[in-house]
Amino acid sequence: MANVSTNQDLDALNASIDSLPSPTAPTPPNANTKASNLSESAFLRLPAEIRLKIYSSSLIGPSPFVVWAAYPPRGYPQPTHKLDWNRKRMASGTQNLAFGLLRCSTTVAAESAQVFYHNNTFRFEGEHEYYPVITWLDKLNNNREYIQNLEITILRPHRAWQFPDGSRRKMVYTQTRGLASHHPYFAPRIGAYGEGEVDIIDPAIETIISLLSKCRDWEDHRKITLIFDTGYYNIPGIELYEEENTSLFSMDLPNIVDIWRGKYFSDTNQGALEIFWRAAIVRDNFSEKRHLIEGVGWKILDTREGEHRYHSWGRPGFDTVVPTMQFLMKRDVVALPIMAVGPSPYTSWHERPVDS
Repeated sequence: MANVSTNQDLDALNASIDSLPSPTAPTPPNANTKASNLSESAFLRLPAEIRLKIYSSSLIGPSPFVVWAAYPPRGYPQPTHKLDWNRKRMASGTQNLAFGLLRCSTTVAAESAQVFYHNNTFRFEGEHEYYPVITWLDKLNNNREYIQNLEITILRPHRAWQFPDGSRRKMVYTQTRGLASHHPYFAPRIGAYGEGEVDIIDPAIETIISLLSKCRDWEDHRKITLIFDTGYYNIPGIELYEEENTSLFSMDLPNIVDIWRGKYFSDTNQGALEIFWRAAIVRDNFSEKRHLIEGVGWKILDTREGEHRYHSWGRPGFDTVVPTMQFLMKRDVVALPIMAVGPSPYTSWHERPVDS
């Protein structure tokens, strides 16, 4: 996975964040703003229902706002330290919207911000280590409580080598970030842990769920929809790409996400966060594979036809487009306590670290 923590990447991220509007303090009055102030006063005398209609028609986009869209550059089939920023994707959904409303007086800015953040979907695509999501949510401050729809591309977790005593070490050839032992929220295993490749739970995802829960007031019955998009043939709990069988995205992350949801969203507001997972496979294979997907604990709620593009590295214009079936899933309810999943059945034993 590419490393996106360079200064250039941080500058690009901050630029994308700053391009999204946030209420600012009103400009100090002067002779040139007198007419504007009179016009604004007249606007605020309009009934609240009329102002709401104006905000809605001016600030709700037809498609998701892509806050982050960075991908490995074409021609580099292996992970690199450089990412290409898809400026066109990051600007999608922003055309013809009246962002000036969010930079007016305190009252207009606050009213319009609630409509903007509450009614639009915000999406993070491509390669990342979740820090763009955390940075953006943190910078929203009080506007974070208006967020209703958030979509995050989620890749296979980093892996470590687990020994039978439960200890973990960096694998020989695979990039590994974080070597924490079993997550404390998982129930302890009785007996040997098993040896082989295991997923590392990234604590940054817990931070995202924690930030979403930090709102001033939940009495308005606000609901948040959080979608983790796993992409193409990347379904937790099952390996469908039988030609390769190189690794397995285990159910550890979906299981721990459900535990985090229960931790940060108490009994009184637990329904305020709904978590879904989105994936896609070849369209012709969906009917055959559906029972396998549901058999590992997923409930498929919705399907939609789409396509996946295979890039021909170094040969622009020779890409292959494959028809896909995209589907939205929800994790079946899992009884507590939950134990961590064992090592992957597709463990690459040549990556086993040498015993110290």
